[in-house]
Amino acid sequence: MPSPGPKVPRYERFQFGTLMAVGTLVGFALAAFVLIVVVSPATRSAVPWLPWVLLAVLAGAFLLVGWMRVRVDDSVVRAVMGIGLLRRTVELADIRKADVVRTRVWWGWGVHLTPAGWLYNVGGRWAVRLELVSERALMIGSADPGGLHDAIEAARAAATRPR
Repeated sequence: MPSPGPKVPRYERFQFGTLMAVGTLVGFALAAFVLIVVVSPATRSAVPWLPWVLLAVLAGAFLLVGWMRVRVDDSVVRAVMGIGLLRRTVELADIRKADVVRTRVWWGWGVHLTPAGWLYNVGGRWAVRLELVSERALMIGSADPGGLHDAIEAARAAATRPR
């Protein structure tokens, strides 16, 4: 029997968090303003590392959740945020139901728990909500929610077909 080759993605999409990038730049500007105008020279000289810590926190947050890559292949749905420290992989067999949903404004962006389940989102309010057999629901934000939903449903249908 030949060994299975690499899994060919049925769907793959990269989404950049434009508003998250703008927010990070605004955060840099506000931090610079506060450090220059508000913080006294005596404080700046006492803690010279403070600007670097502020910049590192803002840049680190953007590197963690500033963009997302979503991939659907023959066995899993995978969402990877930013540099890859925050990721989620769901087996197709664990998906009970997939729906396109509109998230609430106050749920925001990033990775966090909402009343409707875990949310992985870098921008916009549309997501695909995956109702899972084994745990809480998961929502994957997307600029192409219909395409993502259709790819998940096609992969689920192909996985359940007898070979």
